[in-house]
Amino acid sequence: MMKIGLCLSGGALRAAAQIGALRFLEEQGVKIGAVSGSSAGSMIALLIAAGWRSDQMGTFLHSLKKRQIFRLGRGPGIFSLEGIGTRLHEALGPLEYRDLQIPCYSCVTDLQSARSRYLNSGDPIANVLASSSLTPLFHPRQIGKNWYIDGGFSDNLPVRPLLGHKLPVLSINVNPLEAGVPDSFRSLLMRSLTIMLNNNIRSSIGLSDAHLEVQQVAQMHLFDFSKVDMALEWGYRELRASWPDLERALKK
Repeated sequence: MMKIGLCLSGGALRAAAQIGALRFLEEQGVKIGAVSGSSAGSMIALLIAAGWRSDQMGTFLHSLKKRQIFRLGRGPGIFSLEGIGTRLHEALGPLEYRDLQIPCYSCVTDLQSARSRYLNSGDPIANVLASSSLTPLFHPRQIGKNWYIDGGFSDNLPVRPLLGHKLPVLSINVNPLEAGVPDSFRSLLMRSLTIMLNNNIRSSIGLSDAHLEVQQVAQMHLFDFSKVDMALEWGYRELRASWPDLERALKK
């Protein structure tokens, strides 16, 4: 049985593709020995570490509502992630890192220093929410004396904390660049954000033993609930198609 470290990029609802990829890994009998993630990838990473399987994650994702993600709140951002936090607490109960089945790291960006931090102590759900605080859309999160924002701003593919576990690392990015020239404010914003996210993952790809970029999610908006099922299938199919080469790289 192969045992790997798994690193998951952020990408909001595009991260559903990572759940599809996880389903394929389960079918292959691949065991995950440590996991890390940024933003939405950190949420999936936590669920993996808590022992959830892909079908449970798919059910949870389908149960989420827009009003839980886009809940108005007080602060410098527009929305609060408290609705998602409530759902995670309901689903996982009281949770500490010692309760997790494998090591798990949530990448956050320190708002003052702009540096990445890879959190694996304290409150796991609070760390995931901090990692997912895509400002200025969502409020920054305070943990202790520090303020954090989305991990994707500094390291959207956080391979580094996995390197000490001496496992071959598979990284999965769900932010491919879409071909063509943006023709609207929305498409220009998405293109600009995707460029930023891809620029800070280049060194992390080199640290991975194997890397998958799910191409078809390029046609999916970050918060497009209507394409969640398609993203699940895209992640499954693209990992399956690439698996012979990726498996060889992971076994080197």
